[in-house]
Amino acid sequence: MPTLHSPLGPTWKLVPFSSAAGAFRYLPATTRLALVHEVLGPFGAWWLHDRVIGQFPVHTGRQVIGSRSVGDNVVLTLGGPAGQQSDLKVDHVLAATGYRVDLAGLDFMDDAMRRRVRCVAGSPRLSGAFESSVPGVYFTGLASAATFGPLMRFVCGSGFAARRVSHAVAERIRSVSRA
Repeated sequence: MPTLHSPLGPTWKLVPFSSAAGAFRYLPATTRLALVHEVLGPFGAWWLHDRVIGQFPVHTGRQVIGSRSVGDNVVLTLGGPAGQQSDLKVDHVLAATGYRVDLAGLDFMDDAMRRRVRCVAGSPRLSGAFESSVPGVYFTGLASAATFGPLMRFVCGSGFAARRVSHAVAERIRSVSRA
């Protein structure tokens, strides 16, 4: 069977998520939330493999359990799978801690408006056009993944979102101009 290179990765299992984001919203909420959590968890994109493997050391199966400054460097204490510890001296540390959708963190949005946005498990409940329960307020990107699926967590989902949102906004403008 030929390998498929969809925007989300080289497997047929990802085709529904990359080509049917509009249908994803019709799944039961519990199913949508489970799929968003489980499909394409944290890992590098398939096209990064050749840019990483063999290019620099990769330490997997370890957890950072401590750190300390040593001159201009940082020494990380790593815990391994069998409880063993080791030190790794590095020049720089980048902490990628992940992100959870939390509307309360949107300081630019008025509290009263934020309370009007209906949510499912912390993410805004969206229409087929990415519109929230507040007319004219749209959410895309990770905030829309609970409605439209894992595709929305990636740049490759932006085209789908842009077409839906721009069409809805154009319709809103047409209806206002007719009134």
